Amino acid sequence: MKKSSEQPSIPDFSGRWVLDRTELLEEYMKQSLGTDHVKHKFPKDMTVVNEITQIGNNFRVKIMTRGGVSETCFEVGEAWQEQDSTGDTCTVTSKWMNNKLVTVAEGRKTVTVTRELRGEFMITTMKCKNATSRCIFSRDTKNK
Repeated sequence: MKKSSEQPSIPDFSGRWVLDRTELLEEYMKQSLGTDHVKHKFPKDMTVVNEITQIGNNFRVKIMTRGGVSETCFEVGEAWQEQDSTGDTCTVTSKWMNNKLVTVAEGRKTVTVTRELRGEFMITTMKCKNATSRCIFSRDTKNK
């Protein structure tokens, strides 16, 4: 049998993704930001939109919330510097693990974000210390 030299296909995260629901977000925010969860309570109707442009291993991720817009461009496998949500500089790396995109930000704290596609949903799992949260995004087919 001949071995294939082709790399396995990677998922395409391109599109506009709208937050559908979260799981355990407050505890995660408490661990990652070090904030008192009472002070950092999120409204149930919180609006978060991710616009992702992906060409192979090159990504542009634009995250829009009521609080503002952030944008990051990166290539999977390459390290880059960015400011975390507390304003500290961290080193970020990303890699493919099976069909999941895993991004690790290392600074004062280590935060791991895993993105995966399940049908028309993008599941984003965030881990910091002992806290894990999931954000489930629906593909926005109306506003491409």
